[in-house]
Amino acid sequence: ECPSSSGKPNHADILLVNLQYVSEVEIINDRTETPPPLASLNVSKLANKARTEKEEKLSQAYAISAGVSLEGQQLFQTIHKTIKDCKWQEKNIVVMEEVVIAPPYQVENCKGKEGSALSHVRKIVSMERGLESQKVMQRSQAQQTQKETSLSS
Repeated sequence: ECPSSSGKPNHADILLVNLQYVSEVEIINDRTETPPPLASLNVSKLANKARTEKEEKLSQAYAISAGVSLEGQQLFQTIHKTIKDCKWQEKNIVVMEEVVIAPPYQVENCKGKEGSALSHVRKIVSMERGLESQKVMQRSQAQQTQKETSLSS
């Protein structure tokens, strides 16, 4: 019996093993009682999840092979968390077929028909850039502190 990693009662984790990669099986303990029935699996839901995961991985691979900057890749992932209709068009990010974000992926690089979609995407880009600039400031402060510490030693 394997309790659920989610902590939900009446749930259990199910591990699937591809037997093509199994070279040897050793029986440790032979059970005599009948195991409980397996929970029903929603095969179509699992197939949809697998397809979605594959599409996301292919999208990431495309961005890397197209030479998209790390900032562009991170922005794409941030937008994709809230807006699933997000794809690459060469080095541009296309959101909901309405908004195009061109490199260097700043607020002023968001183009599209004025409206809620464009303003929402600009807000996401602005927040992402704000977090990014905070990280850069923290790194430079840490480096400055490190330099001061090494100079005073």
